[in-house]
Amino acid sequence: MMEESPRSIDDAWKSGARELDLDGRELNTLPEVIGQLSHLQVLHAGGNKLSTLPEAIGQLSKLKWLDLSRNQLSTLPEAIGRLSQLEQLDLSGNQLNTLPEAVGRLSGLQLLYLSRNQLSTLPEGIGRLSQLRWLYLSRNQLSMVPEAIERLSQLEELDLSGNQLSTLPGAIGRLSRLLVLNLSGNQLSTLPEAMRSLERLNRLFLHGNPGLRLPDEVLGPMIEELFVSQDRPPKPPREILDYYFATRGAQGRSLQEVKLIVVGRGGAGKTSLIKRLKGEPFDPHERETHGINIRELELACEDGPVQARVWDFGGQHVLHAMHEFFLTARSLYLLVLGERDDMAERDAAYWLQLIRSYAGPAPVVVALNKSGGHAREMDRRTLEEKCGPILAWVPTECSEPDPRKSGIAALRTALAKATDGMEEVRRRFPAKWFEIKNWLGGMSESYIDYQTYAARCTELGEPDSAKQEELAAWLHDLGVALNYGRDPRLRDTTVLRPDWLANAIYAILRANDARHVKPLAPEGIVTSESLGQIYNAAEGLGMLRAKDYPQEKWPFVLRLMSLFQLSFPLDEDGQRQLVPALLPVEEPSAATEPDGAERVRLRYEFNVVPAPLVPRLLVRTFGLIKNALHWRRGALLRYGPATAKVWATQDERWVYATISGSHEARDDLTMMLRETLRVLFAEYKSLSVVEQMEWDGRWVPRATLQDMGKIPADEIAKGAAPKLPEQEERV
Repeated sequence: MMEESPRSIDDAWKSGARELDLDGRELNTLPEVIGQLSHLQVLHAGGNKLSTLPEAIGQLSKLKWLDLSRNQLSTLPEAIGRLSQLEQLDLSGNQLNTLPEAVGRLSGLQLLYLSRNQLSTLPEGIGRLSQLRWLYLSRNQLSMVPEAIERLSQLEELDLSGNQLSTLPGAIGRLSRLLVLNLSGNQLSTLPEAMRSLERLNRLFLHGNPGLRLPDEVLGPMIEELFVSQDRPPKPPREILDYYFATRGAQGRSLQEVKLIVVGRGGAGKTSLIKRLKGEPFDPHERETHGINIRELELACEDGPVQARVWDFGGQHVLHAMHEFFLTARSLYLLVLGERDDMAERDAAYWLQLIRSYAGPAPVVVALNKSGGHAREMDRRTLEEKCGPILAWVPTECSEPDPRKSGIAALRTALAKATDGMEEVRRRFPAKWFEIKNWLGGMSESYIDYQTYAARCTELGEPDSAKQEELAAWLHDLGVALNYGRDPRLRDTTVLRPDWLANAIYAILRANDARHVKPLAPEGIVTSESLGQIYNAAEGLGMLRAKDYPQEKWPFVLRLMSLFQLSFPLDEDGQRQLVPALLPVEEPSAATEPDGAERVRLRYEFNVVPAPLVPRLLVRTFGLIKNALHWRRGALLRYGPATAKVWATQDERWVYATISGSHEARDDLTMMLRETLRVLFAEYKSLSVVEQMEWDGRWVPRATLQDMGKIPADEIAKGAAPKLPEQEERV
């Protein structure tokens, strides 16, 4: 390969060629003779093994484009400064640790690639590149940027990502033509005020600088995401910088708050554990939590005390259908497992799946309660493989008064350590946002419309509608005030007090509680009028105060039930609704499985079936339910001459569907069910599910049957499934 290059150079010299391509020739050197190519304007010599350049390179006086990328250059000769006509120079992917001052003599240079080298400093001479428009310095070892950079008056794009910068010079603010600035992946903890002068800047990337404490919502998509998809536009630099400077110094402070969500089945001891964490004594007669209690707990974290807003959920299974709207990301989770060894592992899998489905990779601590201080036996490795990492497993015993022997001290330490790892806890808020947070946290109203919230934000100094939405989302995740603006079903709803909303709906979901004198929704039907009875009865059980739920608010509660997909409206104004979670547990005797030689049998396998899944399916398929044959775990459906039975097993691992009828109607109903389930599964972030089909008396993954050619390729992805009756109007 090396022998070809002189002939190429010789040919170029004889022909007076303006371009020479030596890319990928495995060259170790460029011969001195290259300096004789006086007419050369473009030289490609990338992807070779060059470690040095000959002085003769400086004789290419007409060269405009020089590509030396992907070589092994550690230095450049001073002669490179004689390339006075050079406009583009690519030195990326080499081993350069310094640049000669001679680079500053390339007065016509417009583009300079220096990415993926070992540069720790830049010469002052770089400031003499007065025509430079694009400068790429990513993935080097730069710890500072010289003040001379301010003289690059034509610079439009500057990439300093992947370096070791801890500060930036104020001179960067004088790059008046700068359009794109990438500072991702550095060690920045401050930004110069002068950056606010970059009025033409339309792309700013500051990701991967934890010292700046800028949340993802403020930063917007990373530059790599913009290359892959246009779905999310870049965040305007003005918004990023305004937020940053509004949270510095006296204008803002760290949030130092976290939402701690405590979950587990009823009787696991969640409330007792919270009280012990707060230093309160153990009460062996602790009353059951009926809905949700919100308490404050101070955690001793490394950066100072953090206020945890502790949400203690009732553990009754019927209430799990509501968890989706409270189990949020940016929260810390405490899973409390009770004393039953035979249930602990199954409970752990159930709750961890629920957390991952709604909150993704949120941090989780597990308390093995009522353990007598001993670690309970369970397959923790498998649980973590299936459901993500657990930060700590802590045995606890609330009845033991000594916090060290009871595990309470260890649990408090584990929660504080988990909180230390949550970057959002140290996020800085503008001072005016704290005022808004305090106002909402103390509001006496059950809910306010969003316009009232926006108007009050303006009064308290935040008139920007985008920032009002951002703050609403943060306060939602913190549990200060709920707003579902990110959910298309609830975008037009209001700002709600968390305990008011939770208890309003929990009381409905427990309308048929055995401790009531009689079931208040015996057929699973709730009306606007029956809410009065439900709330009065709930007050008698200590769930809530009925006066907080006056009659004028009942239609709003029912509307939220429908929007949350917890109920299905049975009339046009939505004042009569079926609540699947209130249906009888027992399957009706008439709900027999469809038979017939041509029937289709499907099975879906889960680690655990999320509790709200089947009730949601009933809401979405309500128009197909046959003769009111539905129960809490399933229903009988009809579509023309086809019939289907859909049900979940009691062990929460399987959902079955059997469909029978005339060939065409059966296939249509099968596709409708599969599409509805597919969409439903997709709403859970980390749901593990395998679709199977009965074939020759055995359950076989559907994908396997398709690969074997036993059944045709899936048509659902092509949008071929017929829609459910009235589906668009309902969901």
